[in-house]
Amino acid sequence: MSGRSSIVILIAALLLPAILTAAELRWPLEENPIAKGRPYTSYVQPTASGKDESALFGCVRNDGRRFHEAVDIAPVKPRRKGEATDPILAIHDGIVTHISNVSGNSSYGRYVVLEHPGLNLQVYTLYAHLSKVEAGLSLGQIVKAGERIGTMGRSAGGYTIPRSRSHLHLEIGLRLSDDFNEWYRRQAYTTPNKHGNFNGMNLIGWDPVDYYQAWESGRASSPLEYLERLRPAVMVHVQTDQRPDFAVRYPELVLPGCPTGDQAGWEVLLSPWGMPLSLKPLAKAELRGVRKPGDINVVGVDRKALGAYACRRIIEESKGKVSLGSGGAMVLEMLFMPDPRG
Repeated sequence: MSGRSSIVILIAALLLPAILTAAELRWPLEENPIAKGRPYTSYVQPTASGKDESALFGCVRNDGRRFHEAVDIAPVKPRRKGEATDPILAIHDGIVTHISNVSGNSSYGRYVVLEHPGLNLQVYTLYAHLSKVEAGLSLGQIVKAGERIGTMGRSAGGYTIPRSRSHLHLEIGLRLSDDFNEWYRRQAYTTPNKHGNFNGMNLIGWDPVDYYQAWESGRASSPLEYLERLRPAVMVHVQTDQRPDFAVRYPELVLPGCPTGDQAGWEVLLSPWGMPLSLKPLAKAELRGVRKPGDINVVGVDRKALGAYACRRIIEESKGKVSLGSGGAMVLEMLFMPDPRG
């Protein structure tokens, strides 16, 4: 993202809270089936497997071996020459922070990311596989809940989605790092990162269907209230004097802890699929199982909660010892990336 684009987005973020009236959650299509009490089988688009659950959030792909961080929503409007025509709408008031207009640049195809600083937690929403982005939509633009941002489609990079399975891939969640490019560079990937901090690897979400159901039932009326009700599954202690940018971006998730001058590390609670739910600063005497800066220790695990998300590999166990698995390690690396200056 260019410096000018960053400045435009920052100005929009400052302006957005002033124009909001109240938090509003809209369905990304014109009619909300959850508000009408319809089962998910009536509005999702399954994969080629034909299993309705393959469109949902969780370990629902490849016989439970692959994670899907979204809900895939089927078209409802009449098609034109076999193609979906449904307008895609912003679900919360927000700011356009990323537009990928080249289908081949991502497995998301054409996609738009909004961030929502006017809420009590600055979540992102991602709208993928668009046939087109709304004309005139630009970085830094403020959009209202229900405003059109694109048209449903089947765009994708590296594979083909048939007309019969056109859909919207909707994600809702948090952004792990403001310095994703540095983490990406260290992995020695052979393809460039064309999406900056809005690469899907840097975005970690929650179940959109459950989120809508929580609003409809009164269990939650804001993202923060929803997040506070999620069940943690892993507790880790990290020895570091860093204050990760995640904690700066989401101060609402930082729990009261030791005084700033005494901080030697953090306690991090993760959801069963690895999303950070809270961070708490700890004094050195409070840290468990870590001896030197950079050490990470798993100090608590809810195996039952983790069971449904085993494909995420948040932890691994060997000879009675529990440690971070590949999925959990990636999240913690992005949160507490070592200072490249040494």
